[in-house]
Amino acid sequence: MLSASARPYIDASVPVLREHSLDITKVFYANMLGAHPELKNLFNMGNQASGVQQQSLASALFAYAANIANPAALAPVVTRIVHKHAAVGLTAAHYPIVAEHLLGAIKQVLGDAASDDLLSAWGEAIGCWPTC
Repeated sequence: MLSASARPYIDASVPVLREHSLDITKVFYANMLGAHPELKNLFNMGNQASGVQQQSLASALFAYAANIANPAALAPVVTRIVHKHAAVGLTAAHYPIVAEHLLGAIKQVLGDAASDDLLSAWGEAIGCWPTC
């Protein structure tokens, strides 16, 4: 469960993600797959090239932030993501890599607007805080 101290940062992310989520996910995938080319076999590279994968993740990030107080609204999306991850062989060992590069992409795209508190809140929201 998201802490009370993290919640305002996720709530405040909604307008930022409306504007920048696609940029964040483009940077995320480029950085993660550049640093870990062995993960390319887990992703549909056609969807990477067309931008479908980046748009899908951008939409999911925005939906997560916009519905953080309404888990029922998120359940169908989360279920779809879980099934997709299981189908392609994503394991628990991959999630720290994803978290590192997602938080790094947020910082890279938002620059100084990505405060330590914002990054900590998102780290908590994606389930890696305080270890990420």
